[in-house]
Amino acid sequence: MTQKSKIIVTTASIEDAEGILNALKQNLIEIRDIDEISQKQRKRLEDEGFLRKEVDIEYYKKLIEDPHIEIYIAKNNTGIIVGFASIHRKKYDIIKVRDVIGKLSFENDRVKDLLLNDEIEFAYLDQVSILPEYKRKGVGTVIFQNALLKLDAPVVAFIVEKPIFNKASVYWHEHNGFTLEAISDGDYKGKSFKFLIYINWNNTN
Repeated sequence: MTQKSKIIVTTASIEDAEGILNALKQNLIEIRDIDEISQKQRKRLEDEGFLRKEVDIEYYKKLIEDPHIEIYIAKNNTGIIVGFASIHRKKYDIIKVRDVIGKLSFENDRVKDLLLNDEIEFAYLDQVSILPEYKRKGVGTVIFQNALLKLDAPVVAFIVEKPIFNKASVYWHEHNGFTLEAISDGDYKGKSFKFLIYINWNNTN
């Protein structure tokens, strides 16, 4: 039996919050630490991927209880959460995403409208985190494909290029049908960032 075939994907319940937080911590780099890491650490983060949002367990409990947000979890055959993805469809959260967008370079008017027109809806892929021992085994793809079955809108994701280029995230998104459609400068936690904006059009016209 393959690693992938042992994985069960479901939506999260409150009892899953601790396991979700544990999966997050495996790939988290706190923003205040960026200037302190060595070149070796930087290269490892670029190649293996990282998340940058520092949150606590209450944050995930609120997401789980929100009807406009889905957290999809993957469990192994012993019931351990080995990965998750959080997807926001809530209008307030989408507005916050749009607020992050700074100086925007885009491919075409379709992309511009999707990102800036408040009348056009999209889903926002906020986080994907997989336990290190389950990475590159298709777990993240299985989670995302399950999520796509329940979405009828394009899915937008932001990938950090500066101050640290998340090359692993670029590879994962491209593998899962996302294309680079725009570039934006922005700020997060008091630091300047450059974001690559990837979109999975999800069979929308």
